[in-house]
Amino acid sequence: MNRTLGRNWRAGTPLIAGLLLAIAPYRASGQAPPAESPSNIECLKRLEMPDYPPLARMVRIQGIQTIKVVLSGEATVQTVESSFQARTTAVERAFKESAEKAIRNSRFSKTCGGKIITLVFHYELREDENKSLFAFEPPNHFWVRTGPFYVMPEVSVK
Repeated sequence: MNRTLGRNWRAGTPLIAGLLLAIAPYRASGQAPPAESPSNIECLKRLEMPDYPPLARMVRIQGIQTIKVVLSGEATVQTVESSFQARTTAVERAFKESAEKAIRNSRFSKTCGGKIITLVFHYELREDENKSLFAFEPPNHFWVRTGPFYVMPEVSVK
């Protein structure tokens, strides 16, 4: 894993697989799916996780971002609204751009055209290398974790 990028794509695979496994039994069995949630999380087919913005990592900003995705009639992303309690507009913009890029690369159920999906991303810096990079808590909370951003790599003295 590249420490400066803090990204390990394989670590996110169980999260996506877990989401799909939670929804798949209802579709395959012909049973009625669970009642619609206010977040419309059941409309997600594949969620791409946003990157932790390097600027936010550098200044060690952690926080919670709420995303509202408005789907068009064809269940494609029409608009993405973001709220994040940041100290500067540059940092807020970085979180918004990262989330919007990920959302636009995500896939939604064709039966969800015109709906609004609410997602909550928790951004956390971590020091423990054993802690997972991504986590999920029903119905719509996702954790994006990464190590701090190192401007200069450590130099060992011999």
